[in-house]
Amino acid sequence: MISASAEKNLPETNGAGSAFLDYDDDGDWDLYLVNSGDMERGRGTASNQLFRNDGCAFARVDGAAGAPGISYGMGVAAADYDGDGLPDLYLTAWGPDQFYRRVEGGYVDATDATGLGHAGWTTSAVAFDYDLDGDLDLFVGQYVRFVLGEQLWCGRKDMGLRFYCDPRLFEPTVDILYRNEGHGVFSEISRQAGITGEGNGLGAVAGDYDGDGDPDLYVANDLTPNFHYVNQGDGTFAETGLLAGTALSADGASQAGMGVDAGDIDQDGDLDLFVTNYQLENNGLYRNDGSFYSEISFKAGLGDLSLNYLGFGTGFFDSDNDGYLDLFVGNGHVHDNIEEYDELVTYAQQAQLFRNGGAGIFREVTAESGPAFAASYVVRGSSFGDIDQDGDLDIALVNNGRRFTLLRNDGAGGNYLVVALEGRQSNRDGIGARLYLWAGGRRQLREVKAGSGFLSTSQRDPVFGLGTAERIERLEIHWPAGGIQVFEDLAANQRLHVVEN
Repeated sequence: MISASAEKNLPETNGAGSAFLDYDDDGDWDLYLVNSGDMERGRGTASNQLFRNDGCAFARVDGAAGAPGISYGMGVAAADYDGDGLPDLYLTAWGPDQFYRRVEGGYVDATDATGLGHAGWTTSAVAFDYDLDGDLDLFVGQYVRFVLGEQLWCGRKDMGLRFYCDPRLFEPTVDILYRNEGHGVFSEISRQAGITGEGNGLGAVAGDYDGDGDPDLYVANDLTPNFHYVNQGDGTFAETGLLAGTALSADGASQAGMGVDAGDIDQDGDLDLFVTNYQLENNGLYRNDGSFYSEISFKAGLGDLSLNYLGFGTGFFDSDNDGYLDLFVGNGHVHDNIEEYDELVTYAQQAQLFRNGGAGIFREVTAESGPAFAASYVVRGSSFGDIDQDGDLDIALVNNGRRFTLLRNDGAGGNYLVVALEGRQSNRDGIGARLYLWAGGRRQLREVKAGSGFLSTSQRDPVFGLGTAERIERLEIHWPAGGIQVFEDLAANQRLHVVEN
């Protein structure tokens, strides 16, 4: 949660995130929540919290072992950065970022040793192996330059109402790329790698968007054009958002990009992109057509239905395990006093669930999805993980200034396959691996990622919905290091552990 103040300090309204991770390596998904506290004191006064999943309930992991954090927390990228088989934590913040290494007994602060203590206002972080050398590098989004005590006054003086200021009134910043040097140290290489654009970065997600075998980056910027960084394969990126068609809305405008995810919604073998935006702006769905993208949110049934909401956390997942990627959008306004001057808008808003009917055409099923979707939230980060090991993904919601919410999925009736990867030549987590699955007359694609949505990390292991299919005809795993493993005639409803050969 984030605590508001009378000063309307901008970081109060923008956080925070969460992560699903297997902290204790027992096979189930634990949960890490980012927190903050009193902005006026200039640092976090409410610690982050790690919860251990004991199979039927969660238990707090207290003290230093639970990676409590010291800054005004924003986001988290959970991944195995040192290749020891256990998840480490990179925490973004207003104030110095932190890196926690997982060791025996819990977490230790390794920020100084790793060189990852950047002091600014960082937002979403993504772990990915951009140079394909077998270890995980870090992309870190930055928002704006905010100095406590130098806050502008924004609002309606005629009504005596103060608002959070428009981010365009602040100095924009440049995102950060860290290269993992392989011995517990990271080097900041943003400029030499071509990460140079100024923007108000919020959401970010990595994926092989052009299908050439190396990971690219997509960054949602708030009221500046989004960035689409194409990996050139030589240690550098080229920013191609305008050429690719993913920088702006369909009518050529910058939007208030918040959360972002990538997934193959139309089962054509490439990754499409989704971005949440501000109220009265439509959320953006960018269909990957091979050499460029088309913004199809209205055609896909998502445009009109997003106009009355302000979206943040989001993600593609197969909510009913029918074999098609569905879409979750968490909503909540940024102005906690919005209802005092606009009777048509609420601060807390319903989350939305959209079901994919095939070919990337969606239908809203929020009203059909139980009492959890009838409630209103102030969602910021959302992450996805199978907390009860029943083969479908549940949703963690971090609410601004309110209690955390955990939504258990009880509506997925289809069969499933969960795939857990263990890299050898590739990074240990298999981040960046592409998985193709054939079952029930369809081919599905998943790409393993660490960092997506808004400020959050979902469970690493891909979940495939199979519908009524009881067997998988073929599963191909394309590892980042270049190898391909093939499995045929697999039984449904299992967790398949695959070690890279």
